[in-house]
Amino acid sequence: MAVGAVVFLGLGLVEAWQDAPTYDEPVYTASGIAAVLHHDLTLNAEHPPLSKVVAVLPVLADHPVVPPNGTWSNDQPPNRQWSYGAAFLDAQRRAGTLQTVIFLSRLVPLLEVVGLAFVLFLLARDLFGRWAGAVAGLLWLLSPFVLGLGHLNSMDASFALVVTTWSWVLLRWIRAPGPGRLVWLGVLSGAALLTEMTGLLLVGLAAGVVAVSGWRASPRRALGRAGLVVLTAWGALWLVYTALDRRVLLHPAGIVPYPYWRGLVTLARWDSMPSPGYLFGVSWTGARWWYWPGALVVKTVPTTVLVLVAGPLSWIALDRSTRRQAATVLALPGLTLVAFTLWFPRDLGLRYWLPVLALWLVAASAVVRLGRPAVTAGVVAAIGVAGVLTVTSVPDSVSWTAPPFRPGDQVATNSDVDWGQDYYRLERWSVGRHPWIDYFGPPGLGAASIPGGRPLSGADPRRVTGWVAVSATELTGVAPSPVAWLRAYCSVGELGGSILVYRFTRPPSRVTGPVRPAGPCPAGRRGPSGVSQLASASGQPAPAPTG
Repeated sequence: MAVGAVVFLGLGLVEAWQDAPTYDEPVYTASGIAAVLHHDLTLNAEHPPLSKVVAVLPVLADHPVVPPNGTWSNDQPPNRQWSYGAAFLDAQRRAGTLQTVIFLSRLVPLLEVVGLAFVLFLLARDLFGRWAGAVAGLLWLLSPFVLGLGHLNSMDASFALVVTTWSWVLLRWIRAPGPGRLVWLGVLSGAALLTEMTGLLLVGLAAGVVAVSGWRASPRRALGRAGLVVLTAWGALWLVYTALDRRVLLHPAGIVPYPYWRGLVTLARWDSMPSPGYLFGVSWTGARWWYWPGALVVKTVPTTVLVLVAGPLSWIALDRSTRRQAATVLALPGLTLVAFTLWFPRDLGLRYWLPVLALWLVAASAVVRLGRPAVTAGVVAAIGVAGVLTVTSVPDSVSWTAPPFRPGDQVATNSDVDWGQDYYRLERWSVGRHPWIDYFGPPGLGAASIPGGRPLSGADPRRVTGWVAVSATELTGVAPSPVAWLRAYCSVGELGGSILVYRFTRPPSRVTGPVRPAGPCPAGRRGPSGVSQLASASGQPAPAPTG
């Protein structure tokens, strides 16, 4: 575990420095700074604030440039967060500190992911033994998908840490009920409330489990214990919000702080709006239940997938007490979160299943309890394969997809492949090429911020010649895509697996395209900057599936 943690941390630090700000990171960083320095909890419409505030603490030590109030302050939520996020990003670029500030904002999330591995070890150890704990922790650390998300400043990893710690504390309370552990369960439930809105589900589950566990002995006492959990979580919510901005005491929204309530309303509105989805060359708008298992297969090491499938089947060999406890602390919260993600129509990335994956790894680690040499050898092999694929995924772990699902832009989109992480590469590659650009990333970065860059979105395809660079998400994750016509042409190269490069010696002959991009051109020689330059990339359409 220690060796795995050191390797993961080293790889994560490399990528945290090299990758550009992803789509949400400037908003998270700017809103965290606004909460700490300005005591402003209204900037970010996406509440709660805890993970953002904790992540910016190393940034504050570097004294970042904080933009003054400007035109953004007159915007209405949620536009306000994007306006100020763009102003914050531009201020760092002008000061030459953007890469440093983003890197510092990623240190705490990276440590959280490493700490989560040891929580998985403790949880699996207490349920199934030390060897199971090592399996769960190592398969978490040795995952290109976890490495890709883990070195970014996002709420997904923070919430996964809270969920797994909550499960471990709940297990300890089930085995040895006591007021101290009950309070800790309430504190962790409060931390869930302060990290993600779905933390409300954990508060309900904690109260329900506590109430059911003691109902037969004394219904009144059982309800009192459940009430203590809810009261502690509610107190933690108010304590943190009040510490950040005392004005919340003057304008409560019922029993919760007003910014929290507004965030809940905003997210409910956003999450009920169907978004474009894309997987395996199929495009849709809304929700598809098969997206989540399909994305899991695309973004997870194949041998780890086998362990995930076979592990829970080994529960039949467990004693009844262990099986019941595992179902309560693993299956119950995991399936609740699965049901929630299946319900809302935004298939934007497997990152929403990060807490589910963590709990699933613990559940799957029970396979070692079978004690058979063949099973042990298979688990060791799975860890070895995962380690090799994780190391070789650097520096492109965000865009990594499991073999044979390659190239990734053909089978997945958005944060599963392209979250805007390759802007720095695009910036370096664009020097001297004056390319047409359609970049998916945070507001403030794109064609206008690159010298010589020309915006492709909205341009007449019949006038496009020369170099073209397009983010994979703009091709498949936007509906309708203004650059859909590019899907009819083969790409002559790629930047980091997330940005496709084309070159037209004459204007394209087609202005419409299929659902699935044509993929890379079949043959060619390597050119400058690691981009293929092909004679066949002359503006003629390449054969492509029509979908």
